[in-house]
Amino acid sequence: MAWRAAMGTTIHEFRILLNPDAPQSAGMTAFINNQYNFIKALNPSMPFLIRESPDASYTPMMYARYAYGVEHEKDVSNMSEADVTKAVKTLLMEGTSLPSSPHMPVINGSPEDII
Repeated sequence: MAWRAAMGTTIHEFRILLNPDAPQSAGMTAFINNQYNFIKALNPSMPFLIRESPDASYTPMMYARYAYGVEHEKDVSNMSEADVTKAVKTLLMEGTSLPSSPHMPVINGSPEDII
């Protein structure tokens, strides 16, 4: 579970593109159904985007954006949920070797905080 909590400090944005009805996306769909709520609960400020394609031949992909706009991607076609989890952990480990930038402070939106 520690890897889920570490995502928000290393990955600035996590994107998934897939066709949930395509057989090559079955592992990614299972990963989303079983892991999304845990990851989002532990990293509420990290954008976790899921985009669906109507094209059944679309290759499911994961993208991780790190500090300074660096992006890495993984093709997760025909992977099981366990393999997708390993791929996510790989993206997380790749991010730990990159230079990091300080996170922006959280502003509650009141005018006093903005000015």
